[in-house]
Amino acid sequence: MSTDPMSTTPALSFQEVKTRRVFEEICEQIRKRLASGVLKPGDKLPAERDLAVEFKVSRPAVREALRTLEISGVVSLQKGVKGGAFIRDGNPAMLTQSLQDLMILGRVTLAGLAEARHLINGAVIELACERATEEDFAAIERNMEEIDTAADLVRRADAGVRFFGLIARATRNEVLAMLVDSLSDIIRYVIDTSGRKARPELVPVRRRILKALRARDAKAAVKSMDEYLTIVQEGMDAVPAAATPAPARKSVR
Repeated sequence: MSTDPMSTTPALSFQEVKTRRVFEEICEQIRKRLASGVLKPGDKLPAERDLAVEFKVSRPAVREALRTLEISGVVSLQKGVKGGAFIRDGNPAMLTQSLQDLMILGRVTLAGLAEARHLINGAVIELACERATEEDFAAIERNMEEIDTAADLVRRADAGVRFFGLIARATRNEVLAMLVDSLSDIIRYVIDTSGRKARPELVPVRRRILKALRARDAKAAVKSMDEYLTIVQEGMDAVPAAATPAPARKSVR
């Protein structure tokens, strides 16, 4: 195997595959190399033919495994002279799409998502009360000004989703931030499909949330967040109106 860092990742030490569902074993071995740190985001896997030789399987089996990992968001398959299978750095949007697909299939209800959103955002805002910095508060305040001055409902909705994301990032917990982003995106999708309207009553609620955060008053912050979410959920249908995928998320860092 080549040790050129621009073409392959050396010393992966894959084992011969002997299971019936060959592509699943290939996926599992690659995931194990990721978990152990042998493979890292940005690494390029060996060429398809080289993987087939190392795994002692057919090239179609390797191809199926790589496509499965691509769908899962683990690898990116690129074409061309400098193409190949590259380890991705993670795509939280996959979580949003998975939850939305489950909702469309009827495995997850809107009521269940709304309840989870209340519980998760309650925990998030309590933690944000402890960990948020003045920089976080300033970012949230700028975001609220953007919401209040947005010229149209779409821009206001984009900024509204970022409002929740900024609070979640103030917890310094990336898992909570991903969950909040995913749930916010799905709820926004449902609102958009069922008909969006202005909610001027949210303006003072957002102000109370920020005031409670700055005061480190978790009880008041949770109460205001619950009020906010209750208002947002008003008018939403129990079932999504369409099976159109939600718009792609823009990363907020």
